[in-house]
Amino acid sequence: MLISLLFTLFSSLFLRNAPAEPLDRWLVELKSSDATCLNQWWETAGFESNSTLKRALPVGNWWAVQVPESQSLSLKALSCVARITEDQKIEWRDTQPNDPGYINQRDMNLIDMTKAWDIATGGVTTSGDTIVVAILDDGYQIDHPDLIQNIWINREEIADDGIDNDLNNYIDDRIGYNVTHHNDDHPILSHGTSVAGIIGAVGNNGIGVSGMNWNVKLMLISGADFESRVIESYQYVLDMRVAYEQSNGTRGAFIVATNLSGGINNAFAADHPLWCEMYDKLGQKGILNVCSAPNESISVDLEGDMPTTCTSPHIIAATNVDQSDVLVESAGFGAVSIDMGAPGDGTVTTATTSKYKDFAGTSAAAPHVAGMIALMYSTPCTDFLFDIKSNPSGTATRIRDIILSTGQPNNSLEDMTVTGKRLQADAAMLATVTDCGMHVEPTLQIFSIRPNPVRLDYIQVYFEVPENAPTPFFEIFTATGAKVTQVAIQDSDIEQGFIRINTNPLAAGVYLLRLRNDKDSLTRKLVVVI
Repeated sequence: MLISLLFTLFSSLFLRNAPAEPLDRWLVELKSSDATCLNQWWETAGFESNSTLKRALPVGNWWAVQVPESQSLSLKALSCVARITEDQKIEWRDTQPNDPGYINQRDMNLIDMTKAWDIATGGVTTSGDTIVVAILDDGYQIDHPDLIQNIWINREEIADDGIDNDLNNYIDDRIGYNVTHHNDDHPILSHGTSVAGIIGAVGNNGIGVSGMNWNVKLMLISGADFESRVIESYQYVLDMRVAYEQSNGTRGAFIVATNLSGGINNAFAADHPLWCEMYDKLGQKGILNVCSAPNESISVDLEGDMPTTCTSPHIIAATNVDQSDVLVESAGFGAVSIDMGAPGDGTVTTATTSKYKDFAGTSAAAPHVAGMIALMYSTPCTDFLFDIKSNPSGTATRIRDIILSTGQPNNSLEDMTVTGKRLQADAAMLATVTDCGMHVEPTLQIFSIRPNPVRLDYIQVYFEVPENAPTPFFEIFTATGAKVTQVAIQDSDIEQGFIRINTNPLAAGVYLLRLRNDKDSLTRKLVVVI
């Protein structure tokens, strides 16, 4: 009897301390919207909702699923599963400041912000739209005295009442959204607070520092610690911009840019198609997206990074230059994937406990670019924004191209970034008012490349060319500039708005797809995978 009791006691102790089986997180795409197969498998496996995760994503037939490691193979084998990828954890791209006593905003001096502010300081467009930037980050001090005035407020939503007052399918999103807790309760953390300050710390208020925009609205999004949560965050942004357009500005928000100073190291776009696809969807609604290179001295073209390797024309990837205007040794680079440099090391911005600090790294570089996008929308030149309602994607593309083309040439960024340039704020703003009243109709446009990355034998390129323009054609080059092929464009291609291009002869790698005629050209990235 005693032996039996001892055996029971030791067994109980052993089982209580036995390690739990590891859990795998997956992004699962079903073959159709019918999730019966997945639900039946879930019930048969006996999973409990409080110990595992099964959540439909607001995009297509995708689900976020977390299961014990031993069940992953069974999940992948389901007949209703079209494809499955790992739901990877996001890393916020922060580095320790090198000079905590540094209090002057040399980052703003480097890009000549005072000259840019001579033209505009942010706030609203010439048509009266309140400019909003969505920030995806870890947390924020909402009541920071240099931020609180610029925090976006969803005035159609009542705070903390547990009701979706504005009927946008999000509950209690009064000042943004926490995609993990499904409300607007954000952790009070320094990384997001610092990023918010670079974009929109209140300017000319006699305290603290000034952001790129003296006046702007900052939509705060937190809880995006995994890829699935990032996708949900972008969907929230998209839904709010669509609501703004559909309600003629009475609901939602006029979001012009997003900022994500985080990502996944050593990852390639080919393995994260849903994430990359979100940038095309946002871009079609006029939203540009900025992301940061990794804080490692690596070529993201060769070693991978997400989301900087996404090929959407509506994303700008920024790396970090120091106050000597030199690419920081610990910053990522890539002549195909990283678009430009921006101030990082030496940046002074807002911090938690209502303080300020030096904020270094590529996390600081990206919000300088996002802030620049928002500032350009506040240009006093009405004609610059002539197609802001009829063609929001065209407006966004024009702003992106100006930011990249007006950058300051930089020897340390040459052959290390797409442009070889560093953000130059005054030049970008000057371009919005030069020859005001003499707008030029858009010339060549590439709206999207599908699929991209491509595993199939062809791609469909959705494009637009002006009427009566010189005969356009497509060219494909290797990343080193060697021409691979040229494709003629037929009248029928122009009428239907897309062309099918055979990619079967292309080996796996990164290419440049160029649309051109005798006068103009436009280039986008194309990735071919095995």
